[in-house]
Amino acid sequence: MYFHNPEAFWLLAIVLPLGTLFTLLTYWRRRQLRQAWGDDNLLGKQSSPLNIWLYAARTALVCAGLTAVVVALARPAEEKGRSEFPQGTTDLVVLTDVSRSMAALDYKGKIPADSPFKNGTRLDMARYLMMKEVIPALGANRFGIVTYAGDAFPLAFLTMDVPAVDWVSRRAMTINSAPGNGSAMVKAFYMAMALFELDSDKDHRKIIVLFSDGGNDDGLDELSAVCKELNKRGIELVVVGVGRPVPSAIPIAELPPSDRQQFYNKEFYELNGEVVTTQLDENALRILANRSGGRYVRVNNAGDFSFDNLAQRLELKYRPGRKELFFYPLLLGLVLLTAGWFCTSQVGGTGLTSIGGKLYRRFKQNRS
Repeated sequence: MYFHNPEAFWLLAIVLPLGTLFTLLTYWRRRQLRQAWGDDNLLGKQSSPLNIWLYAARTALVCAGLTAVVVALARPAEEKGRSEFPQGTTDLVVLTDVSRSMAALDYKGKIPADSPFKNGTRLDMARYLMMKEVIPALGANRFGIVTYAGDAFPLAFLTMDVPAVDWVSRRAMTINSAPGNGSAMVKAFYMAMALFELDSDKDHRKIIVLFSDGGNDDGLDELSAVCKELNKRGIELVVVGVGRPVPSAIPIAELPPSDRQQFYNKEFYELNGEVVTTQLDENALRILANRSGGRYVRVNNAGDFSFDNLAQRLELKYRPGRKELFFYPLLLGLVLLTAGWFCTSQVGGTGLTSIGGKLYRRFKQNRS
C-alpha cells in the first residue's frame, strides 16, 4: 500500500491537539456549570452524572476518528494490475489561411457530398483535408490549429480531442475569423512555434502543415528567416497549395456578415469599384518547402493529398494500475466521530451518559 498525498499526515500535528483540547474543555465547562447550579451530589440524583472516564473515552474516539479522516485525505491505494495506453511522440500544428481570398470557389463539386465542408471554397478544401487526412493519421499524437489573416490566432492548442476540434473547425474556422485583413503568414509560423514551446516535449517530433493559396504580406527575407528557424528547431514542414493558378472572383455569399452588409447588392467582392480576383501563387509556397527541407503538394482534387503514415510514430507505455482505498478510513473516521459525539451526549435519552446515569441511580436506590 502507498499514499498519493502523504503530506496530509502533517495535519495530525494540528487536529489531534485540537480534538483533545476540545473534549477536555467540554468536560471542564460542564463541571463549572454543575458547580454553579448547586451541589454536585444532589444534581447527580436528578441528572446524568459527570463521568471523567466517559470524557476520556470521548477524547480517544475523537482523536482516532480524526486520524482516520487524515489517513483518508492521504489517499491510500494499492497496486492492482496495470493499465495500458498509447502515447504519441509527434506534435503537429495546422496553419490555415482564412483571409478573403480563401473564399474563392475553386473546388465547387470536388469535395465529397457527405462532407460538412461542401460549398467548394479553398477554405472548405483545407478544412476537409485537415479532418479527413491529417488528423486521422495522427492516432494518439497531438495537434493544434493556428489560423491567420492580418494576424495569427491560436484556434486550438495541442490536444488529442478530435470531436472538439471538429466542432471548432465547423463553426470557428471561417473566412476572416482571424484578426485583421491580409495574410500574415510569418506571424502564423511564429505562433505555431510558440505552441510547440508551450506544450511540446523536447524529444517529440514536430510538424507544421500549411494550407495556403500563396497569399503573403511578408517579403522573401522574412520567409527565409522562418525557414532558418524551422531548421534550427528541427520542425518539419508540409506545404499544401489550395486554389487554381487562374484568377477567381471572391463571392460575397461566402464572406462574413460584415462584408455581406457592405456589398449587399453585389455578387463579388470589390475594391475601389473593381471586382477583386485571386489565384494560387506558388512562388512563396515553394520557397518555404525548398528552403526548409519540407515538401510541397498542390491540391487540384480531394484525392491529391494523403497524410497516411507520415506522423504515425507511437510507443506503448505501461503504468501500474491502482485501487483507491480512501473510502475505508473515511467511513471508519465518521463512525468513530459519531460514537465520540454520543459518548457524553443525550439524544432522546439513549446517550451513553443517560444510560450510565440511569444505571447509577438504580444502583443507589437498591442499596438504600
